[in-house]
Amino acid sequence: MSLSQQIFRDTPSRFFAVLTWRYGKLYIDALDKIESIQRHRHGVGLTRSELIEVCEDIINEGIEHIELPEDLDDEQSRITAPEMIRQMLQSEWLEEPKRSDYQRVYYLDSRAELLLECLRRMAYPEQVTFTDKLHLVCSRIMDKEAFEKHPLADLEACTDNLRYGLQELRSIQQGMARLTQRQLRSDSIKENLQVLYDDFSENIGQRAYKSLIDLDIPVRLPMAREQLAQIQTNPTVIAKMELELQKRRPELNEDEVEVRVQNALHDAARLLDSVEPQAEAVDRRAADFARRSFARFRYLQEVSSGRRAEVRELFELINEKYAECKINALPEDLDLPGLKIPAVSLLSGIDSLFSPRVVRAKGEQAPLQDLYEDDDSFYALEEMSDNINSSLTTLRANRFYHELNVTSDGLKSKDIPTDVEQWLLNTIGLLLHSDTLESEYDITTPRDAITHDILPEPDQVEDMLLDQFTIHPKAR
Repeated sequence: MSLSQQIFRDTPSRFFAVLTWRYGKLYIDALDKIESIQRHRHGVGLTRSELIEVCEDIINEGIEHIELPEDLDDEQSRITAPEMIRQMLQSEWLEEPKRSDYQRVYYLDSRAELLLECLRRMAYPEQVTFTDKLHLVCSRIMDKEAFEKHPLADLEACTDNLRYGLQELRSIQQGMARLTQRQLRSDSIKENLQVLYDDFSENIGQRAYKSLIDLDIPVRLPMAREQLAQIQTNPTVIAKMELELQKRRPELNEDEVEVRVQNALHDAARLLDSVEPQAEAVDRRAADFARRSFARFRYLQEVSSGRRAEVRELFELINEKYAECKINALPEDLDLPGLKIPAVSLLSGIDSLFSPRVVRAKGEQAPLQDLYEDDDSFYALEEMSDNINSSLTTLRANRFYHELNVTSDGLKSKDIPTDVEQWLLNTIGLLLHSDTLESEYDITTPRDAITHDILPEPDQVEDMLLDQFTIHPKAR
């Protein structure tokens, strides 16, 4: 079965459609905040009011950054918090388990937590590392005694370590590419120094790239590749691998075992041949990063030094014209050349550079309005009917029937005691399950008699009117 079939077998397509909708960014931020709140609650879910508050905050903060089609008007383009919650429930990002106390508590689906974790790893990549996976592979392959007892297990371990090692090399290359782009976008020497010494030198150069150089791949790989070629042509080792595979998979015949062993050897050789080109790509990327860093430093130094010269020229002119004059005593109309720097706060015409703090009145928090729509009303009615059907069971109706102590003459509706807890719901349960096979009673009404053209007046029970009916023990 393919990957897509495995994913969509139990996961609805609407689950992924939420991320591709025009409000996908808002949904991701809302789900991330919901998962963060739920993680610190130790299994306690979120109420509807809390969900409304979370969605309202996300909408107010991020709706301005959403690009919407021009043909949408303001009413269609404005998403509401109840609509977000309803979409997350229908797409099964949120689940709402049925509770005996009828409280609405929501939990994030387990598949949603897994997908959010993948999205976080894409947004915040892990720190680039380079472990000793490739070193273990070279040491194991060149050890002549390693493939004697369990050669197939050793080969599979080497293949897994090769995959991890190649993945680490690709992560180093991608990390250098990201740092190169950050450095080209920076406009100050401070940012460039931070990228070079804090991010590259500390996180990549001293840890990952130094370990890669210490491994000495150009020398070790040819020796490991030659030893692997000898293992591929060694009939004793291949026979041990086939015997080990037959013990694991007894359903395979001899031809299938031979093919699988050869495929495992070819995969290991192919991965081993891919290490050196990938390491060379990392070296080229490191050299490119160093060349771009030096070029960027020279450019920024030339630009910033020109600005320093302009500022120095300005102050020299001021010293010549207004010698021994305090800065607050300078005249308002200064005969100075036009400045070519972005901003100068010193010569702004005020006596002091201190700006008093602005005192603002404390605002009042507006109450949260839970907006209900027609879809919410239909959803609530359907949920109420499901709750009633699931709570008023036949077992509950029989239990209430035994509490009434009905005699053989029957019990009329006007005589039903109202001092019993939840007597009205229990009465509804009696009427619902009177015709089922599991019920221990029968109910007769004037409607059953065809001769009655005019039905009698309903019985007055407290402040309610009940159509007349009589409860009888079921004949056994």
